[in-house]
Amino acid sequence: MTSELTILDGGMGQELMRRGAEETVLWSAWALLFNPELVSETHDAYLAAGADILTTNSYATFADRFDKIQIPGDAEKLTRLAGRLARESADAADRDIEVAGSLPPLRNSYNPDPGATVAELEAEYTVMVEHLDDYVDMFICETMGARVEAEAAANAARRSGKPVWVAFTLQGGTGRHLLDGTTFEAAVKAAPAEAYLLNCSTPEQISAALPLLVKAAKGVPVGAYANAFHEMPVGWSGRAGDLLPGPRDDMDAQRHVDVVRDWIEMGATIVGGCCEIGPSHIAAMTRALRPTT
Repeated sequence: MTSELTILDGGMGQELMRRGAEETVLWSAWALLFNPELVSETHDAYLAAGADILTTNSYATFADRFDKIQIPGDAEKLTRLAGRLARESADAADRDIEVAGSLPPLRNSYNPDPGATVAELEAEYTVMVEHLDDYVDMFICETMGARVEAEAAANAARRSGKPVWVAFTLQGGTGRHLLDGTTFEAAVKAAPAEAYLLNCSTPEQISAALPLLVKAAKGVPVGAYANAFHEMPVGWSGRAGDLLPGPRDDMDAQRHVDVVRDWIEMGATIVGGCCEIGPSHIAAMTRALRPTT
């Protein structure tokens, strides 16, 4: 089990705020603008915790976000900076570390209706891929809640010639399927990838849905990385300035390890953490799952 297991890093945005970044509509991009050293510090903390893969802090650096919130920001500059900071931390490590380029939802997270076509979204994702390509080993399409965004992000990422992973969210949904009602079977067909994951959802949602994703993936590697938020309000919108719910008090490092063990029993070979899952969680997971390291 341990030899085949890939350990991801944990959440970036909430960890940056825990380390001093301001909570604004810029979210994780704030640190890139005003304190990029915090980003490097966070990457390094996840490396020390045992992560095999660092994810770029590009979840909030796409052009549409800056345009809509009307805050000056150079999307290309910040996306490239996010790639460079992750690459520098990975290259400085004392073991082989891969960098995954984060491709986020382009029309608000946890949104079942992006309000754009596959072609429109794909054109925007293609720009992000180009800006990250020099720095990353692979791409991960994260928190995909609608088929059209998963398809668009995967299409754009595949043009790089690098491995593509697709991670679906269930947060705020009504069942064990994408937020727009797409089944995992249909989502996998629409977005061919080298791995499929469930992310930024409660551990309970992931545990209920993971066996269905394993079945839909038909032998392609699967994984999971949950958040530790309290219940997400219906209609939550970061762009509108809504604050994220606070962290749960029942998801400490040991509880997270227990949940991850259950996912591995279900067939997951890629595990990590999302929002409110920090370096201490990843370190505990590494110790438990790789006791000889």
